[in-house]
Amino acid sequence: MLLVMPATTVGLICTFFLLILGGACILTMKMQFKKDAYTFLTVVSAVFPTISLGISFYNQWIISSKVQMIASGLYISTSAFVCITAIFLCVIAFPTVLRLFHRIQNVLTFWGRRSPLTRDLLITFVAAAVAISLSQRMIGTAALSMGYIRFFWGMLVAVLLILFPHCLCGKIGLSSIVGTTPIILISAINAYVYRFRGRLFEPVDLLSAGTAMNVLGNYSLLPIPVEIIISLLIWIGLMLCIAGANRETKHTGSLRNRFILLLCCIIGTASVSVYSSRMGISHWDKEGAIFNGYVLDFVSKIRTASISEPAGYTPNHIEELVSRYAPDPDLAESGKTPHIIVIMDEAFSDLSIVADINTNIEVTPYISSLSQDVISGYALASVYGGNTANSEFEFLTGNSMAWLPSNSVPYQQYMRSPSYSMVSYLKSNYNYTCIAMHPYLPNGWNRPSVYENLGFDSMLFIDDFPQEKYIRKYVSDLELFETVVSTYESRHSDPLFIFGVSMQNHGGYTYTGDNYKKTVSLVGYDNSYPEIEQYLSLIHETDQAVEYLISYFENVDDDVIIVFFGDHQPKLNVSAFTGTAPHDSDTLGTQQLKYKVPFFIWANYDIAEKQIHCTSLNYLSSYVYDAAGLSLPMYNRFLSEMEKAVPSINAYGFYSSEKQCYLPFHLASDEELEWLQCYEYLQYNNLFNTDHRNNLFFPVPE
Repeated sequence: MLLVMPATTVGLICTFFLLILGGACILTMKMQFKKDAYTFLTVVSAVFPTISLGISFYNQWIISSKVQMIASGLYISTSAFVCITAIFLCVIAFPTVLRLFHRIQNVLTFWGRRSPLTRDLLITFVAAAVAISLSQRMIGTAALSMGYIRFFWGMLVAVLLILFPHCLCGKIGLSSIVGTTPIILISAINAYVYRFRGRLFEPVDLLSAGTAMNVLGNYSLLPIPVEIIISLLIWIGLMLCIAGANRETKHTGSLRNRFILLLCCIIGTASVSVYSSRMGISHWDKEGAIFNGYVLDFVSKIRTASISEPAGYTPNHIEELVSRYAPDPDLAESGKTPHIIVIMDEAFSDLSIVADINTNIEVTPYISSLSQDVISGYALASVYGGNTANSEFEFLTGNSMAWLPSNSVPYQQYMRSPSYSMVSYLKSNYNYTCIAMHPYLPNGWNRPSVYENLGFDSMLFIDDFPQEKYIRKYVSDLELFETVVSTYESRHSDPLFIFGVSMQNHGGYTYTGDNYKKTVSLVGYDNSYPEIEQYLSLIHETDQAVEYLISYFENVDDDVIIVFFGDHQPKLNVSAFTGTAPHDSDTLGTQQLKYKVPFFIWANYDIAEKQIHCTSLNYLSSYVYDAAGLSLPMYNRFLSEMEKAVPSINAYGFYSSEKQCYLPFHLASDEELEWLQCYEYLQYNNLFNTDHRNNLFFPVPE
């Protein structure tokens, strides 16, 4: 009943009952403690829940607007009311919690003498329930948001984590710490990942730990979120309380009891595995934690780390597509091999897609002015706020994250051998010299190995740049573009394909040092939004750098194409400008707004101007081939045909030409389903069915 009540009402009810309980404890009971180390643990353990009670009390009630009304009704000031509350916590709540812990410890100690197994099971279930509740609290979600059934299954996961080490050591205090520590640790990491990236921390992210450590120094971990502080205090208090409860028993549990527990653990593990495999998984925002519980959601997503063969797939399906999409031998090519420069600009986006923001100056005046010999528009990415490598993957390979596990990173997991890509096609068919550039550390997303497997001839990382022009803590876009120019000037006779991934606009946006100047300000708002202003100022710097790049190549004699697109939108809170954030909407089309990124393809020679309102990154290479006058490879011939029926696609759905709206995959029409199924078959053959990979569709570099 308390869960559905307003916070202020809950605060009043809790205050009333704690007042009665605390007073009764002080007036009628005398606590007798032994003077030993465990007495100290008992006292210390009571401090943490009391502090967390105070923080919760403050957040739920004291900062409420009704406090002033209540204080005035009592004819006292709000400050005096807060002081009375603090006195209540110190004088009433602390003795109450201390007495409660003391009684629990006495009961557990008694059971420890009479029935160690009963005591250990009770402690296990209490520790598991608290760990699951704290896991939810760290992400700002109610403990029972997932319902009683899934709370039980999540708690069972924690019980198993505690009982497995207990079967080995027989010490419930140590087992509780060993079993709940991973839950608390992963939940704390999850809170930060959601804070920085706007998504949950998942099993596949463990493979990206190295990349995360590279950029961790650019995010501020302080102040520590209140939810994490409260949860850690409660967890520490619980562990100390359990230690105090076992102070008088040395019993570690008989071998018979441990064997019974081990059998129960095996049965429980099988049950959790079966249940989680049948459970639906949500990937939007933090819905997985809300509807499944974070711990159970994390466990259920372990299965998505492996890729199974699509239903009905055989290599013969690919053979049937070969004749349909084979290049026309009579089709004449332009004979041109223009230099192709691709810039995937970190976090570059157009916030007007998701919010109506007023600024003192135009943010991207030069890019907005491009109209001649330009193909431009918006493309759908599969990532938001991070996982840059997935946008690289979609652009360079023509594959889609739609057929891969949520939040997986193909660069980390699947691209372990030479792979077909735009790079390999340009090298083998047109003798391009292919160069990758990224002005940051080389070990991010396993890029050196992946770039080699994609077919790049050389790659430049942070040590290969002058590092003379920094914005915040990153090499500026201007310096990246100057390196592109110097590479072009030192070229040999072969045409160049340069793929540059920038770093200038990487989150977070709280830098306060000397290597940054605010140029864009928000106007007409009562509140300040420094993070948004910093982001927009960075985008303005990028616009000026793009002007330098295009101005240079306008005046060269060679034919040059420049492709520019953002990898994802930044993780910024723009709800103040929209009334509601895009991901708060129930409409898939509205949710997809935060996955749109701008792009343009510019040439210093005549090409047909186009405005593309709806495409996606996996299709973008086809537009580049067309603008360059190059023959489409077989895979792109398929993608170009598919785009007519499915104009854009990402990990979360597709745009339907028939329905003129975004749809989830299970609502595809028969024709759309046929295209989507062929696409999935081709991608599986390309990435995973390597023993039967079709070399006509996917010629792999030697």
